[in-house]
Amino acid sequence: MEARVPAQNWIQEVRLLLALLMAGWPSAGQVRIDSYDRNIHTAVIKSGHIILQRGKITAPAPEEPVIAERVPNALLDTPAPVPFGATIRQVLSNTADGTPGEEVLENRSFFDALKPIVGQAPLPNALKFATEEHGTLGWFSQEYAGERMLWSHGPSVLLIRIPGKNLTLVVSGDTPVEAGNIVRSDIALTLFKDVVGLQVSQRDEWIAQALAEFHRGNREASAQLVHQALEKFPELESAPDVSLLYLFAQLRLPETEASATAVIREHPSLPTAWFYYGEYLENSKRYREAAACFEKITMHQPPWHNWTVAAAKKELTYLKTY
Repeated sequence: MEARVPAQNWIQEVRLLLALLMAGWPSAGQVRIDSYDRNIHTAVIKSGHIILQRGKITAPAPEEPVIAERVPNALLDTPAPVPFGATIRQVLSNTADGTPGEEVLENRSFFDALKPIVGQAPLPNALKFATEEHGTLGWFSQEYAGERMLWSHGPSVLLIRIPGKNLTLVVSGDTPVEAGNIVRSDIALTLFKDVVGLQVSQRDEWIAQALAEFHRGNREASAQLVHQALEKFPELESAPDVSLLYLFAQLRLPETEASATAVIREHPSLPTAWFYYGEYLENSKRYREAAACFEKITMHQPPWHNWTVAAAKKELTYLKTY
């Protein structure tokens, strides 16, 4: 039977949270979100109750946690469709290969293989789904600012659960998240800072804003933010952060070399790292080195199950023309 919060305590909790929201959201928070994109809609859920909503959220829930919850418990410890040697539970917990997210949220074939087991029921509305109790399978899990985050995203929605505060954030709209790291989402950091009241580092804000500007097509603004961050935090150049590698490589910055070295040393079995570095080498007309990176992806044994495999094969076909 579901435990219910006493009415008096619940009202007190809502008043306290609304005081926080009124202090941060209407000023910096509301302005930043509006300037970010007027098509971004948000909701804040406390203990299963919607306490703040901006705009209408009509997007479906992310497929990954929805399908994960439909897998019968008796099957969770049976072999997964991919990767070889992992159980369904391991894959759904992001622990199959030691690289969180690489075999789960980036691998469509895994969930396509589960659909005959769990059925083809339609995805529920994201807002309704977010108000319900859920397990942890099929979600990313990471720590930030002293809080554990569980999150997942679909084509047009981002769900973030903060269990320690009984809060869920729902963001509907164009909400890209780089490299399985919620801290690299500009809109997520805005909500963490202005709604939840978490301490967000200036370094993370700069990186997330640089990524957001890049995704909006503002390469010059993105590069300027990156240079500002590097001036104040020079250690970023050699940080084992795949989202930074992606950004450096896309902006074709010389820092890509040090970044790729650090990321690949720390995560030698991360296909996205090899792909982003390969793209940088290809754009630098270092075609032989680029081909070696793409072949690392396509020829890996056991085979990787990641979007980069098909993309690397395409790049290798292109490189054969040189």
